[in-house]
Amino acid sequence: MRPVTLAILVLFLSPGISFSAEVPVSEATEACLGCHALSTPGIVSDWKKSRHSRVTPKEALARPKLERRVSAEKIDERLGKTVVGCAECHTLNSEKHPDSFEHGGGNVHVVVSPQDCAVCHPAEREQYDQNLMSRAHGNLVKNPVYRNLADSINGIQKFDKGRTALQPPDEQTNADSCLFCHGTEVKVKGFRSRETGMGEMKFPILSNWPNQGTGRINPDGTRGACTPCHTRHGFSIETARKPYTCSTCHKGPDVPAYKVYEVSKHGNLFSSHQKSWDFDRVPWTPGRDYTAPTCAACHVSLVVNEGGEVIAERSHKMSDRLPW
Repeated sequence: MRPVTLAILVLFLSPGISFSAEVPVSEATEACLGCHALSTPGIVSDWKKSRHSRVTPKEALARPKLERRVSAEKIDERLGKTVVGCAECHTLNSEKHPDSFEHGGGNVHVVVSPQDCAVCHPAEREQYDQNLMSRAHGNLVKNPVYRNLADSINGIQKFDKGRTALQPPDEQTNADSCLFCHGTEVKVKGFRSRETGMGEMKFPILSNWPNQGTGRINPDGTRGACTPCHTRHGFSIETARKPYTCSTCHKGPDVPAYKVYEVSKHGNLFSSHQKSWDFDRVPWTPGRDYTAPTCAACHVSLVVNEGGEVIAERSHKMSDRLPW
């Protein structure tokens, strides 16, 4: 048995997580897991618990239409037969990524963008691209009113000749505060070699990274990120549906939506009864899976009634249902 295959069996048979040794993992992903189980065990653990690690795109497409979590009608045969692992996300479109680098015998890119997710989720990517959130970076940095607000809060006070003056804020301060939610512009500034447990390796130097802002400008030129809601590397629909995820950004005097929800009757019901709700089911049925509105129930999720009739189509354009 090859050492890498043995490492995979150890991963899948580890206590607390039920995996079959027959899970179809690609050889490229096997190679990633063989090292990263030791170097980044938390990331590997998140992936092992994810649906990506258990269901192949082919199996996902075979589900009844309302139960599908993918919107692609057809997926390349070479991808459909194995589960979605490290290599399927981080090497698939490497030629389009300036942050690609030779690593472990293949070309790997650090930043997975909506363009990569669109291989299986094209409708979600297209909807999100029309979403105000995907433009959050430009809407902030190109708007003089918001820039003035950011400068006044983050600017550096300087006392000169008996008067105080406001100096421009540090770029990193803006990135840690405003652009944490709005998204940074991630660029490749060069490459650097460093010693690792596997010998010397070359890695890209990325500006304003890491960042999971909704309007992040990615190295491949795309806008936005899927990971503010579907956090890496579990990409859980349960996590995305809980109001806590939305609260990461929608909190504070300028965007108080979560605080308003939290003290509302809907928020009270969520806090009291969420442990008995099923946040993972697709489609989502009010009265059975949950009993009070959440952010996702109103803005995003595919919602049906007890008879299976669609009440609201899934949408990743968050403003679609505002008129309702």
